[in-house]
Amino acid sequence: MEGPGPGQSGTRRRHAWLALLFVACALSACRRGAGPLEPSVPPPPRLSAEQVARLLPPNVKEREDWARDILAALESQERIPSPPTVCSVLAVIEQESGYKEDPAVPDLPRLVRTRLEEHANKLGPLGRKALASVLEGKAPGHKRTFDERLRTVRTERDLDRLFRDILAYYEDKYPTTYAAADLASSLFSSGKLEDLNPITTAGSMQVSVRYALQLEGEDADPAQVREAMYTRAGGVRYGTARLLGYEAAYPEPLFRFADYNAGVYASRNAALQAQVTRLTGIPLAPDGDLQLYDKQGEPLDEDSKSLQALLAFRQRYTPELSERQVRRDVRKEKEEDFETTDTFRAVKRVYANETGESPAYAQLPQVTLRSPKLKNERTTAWFARSVDARFQKCQARYRALAK
Repeated sequence: MEGPGPGQSGTRRRHAWLALLFVACALSACRRGAGPLEPSVPPPPRLSAEQVARLLPPNVKEREDWARDILAALESQERIPSPPTVCSVLAVIEQESGYKEDPAVPDLPRLVRTRLEEHANKLGPLGRKALASVLEGKAPGHKRTFDERLRTVRTERDLDRLFRDILAYYEDKYPTTYAAADLASSLFSSGKLEDLNPITTAGSMQVSVRYALQLEGEDADPAQVREAMYTRAGGVRYGTARLLGYEAAYPEPLFRFADYNAGVYASRNAALQAQVTRLTGIPLAPDGDLQLYDKQGEPLDEDSKSLQALLAFRQRYTPELSERQVRRDVRKEKEEDFETTDTFRAVKRVYANETGESPAYAQLPQVTLRSPKLKNERTTAWFARSVDARFQKCQARYRALAK
């Protein structure tokens, strides 16, 4: 059989080129004003208040009210109320309070009295006498003494209001002639409830009172902030901000749940600590804190063991990175921008080169939880997994309802 003639061959070649050009255009979207085609990703579904209410555990009362407050809190954080986002908030509420706006604390009177007596004992022989004298007082409009009210406190709000009344009483009514007035002043004149109050978290999501005050700014009225925390709307708003108010590239919500307990970016920083330990041989507790902090959350001047290990890493692997730069970078450990620092990037790069492994972005921090509210010793990992189990159940409820 004879092959195609010259004219036919040229025609076929032109047809082949046109076909290839058509395919190329289809792949690159070569039409006027169009960019490269990308796979179409549908936006996540936005849940309504009715849908959110149906995701709550079956025993929860006032479901629609909870749902509306949750949606309002997500809107304040500019978060889409998608099923995973909503379930994250629901899981923390269920874990922390079981959907109680002002949860009761078991054995609260004893816990508080123990704390007060410990503080009074530090003030010398007259400390207990000064404390007893103050507790004998009454707030305006109350028939019971502070001591009688202390015996019956059940919730965090009860205790909060009692402490505020005690402070107001001391400032206005405490007899200046009392022999131990200076000791009572040491007990109460600071005006800071957290100095004596063993309960430092409040509301349905058990948010740190200090965090809520920081969120509202320096001009916020502490009493108003505290009262807001004991409402359903306020507790959810502060808790949602604490849970979702920062960006992190976590592969799953589990690590954000750990951060909720241990502090922002604790899971990210714990992974870095583990990697520094492997590179330097210096054992570090992966607690997520690269610096030392005081009770108010402010960094201390003293070098932490993690900072010392990072300086050892610098000297061994990246001497071109100055000690001053490392110290400056570590100050950003509670920020997203820490990931763009020379120190963070150096650890990840050297770890990959030395181990041949891809460095993990996050791992669960190892932190032991201590709180008068806990009967048994718990850890941040336990907390995160417990919240995550509730999150998974919520997701399963959504899938069942979506069928």
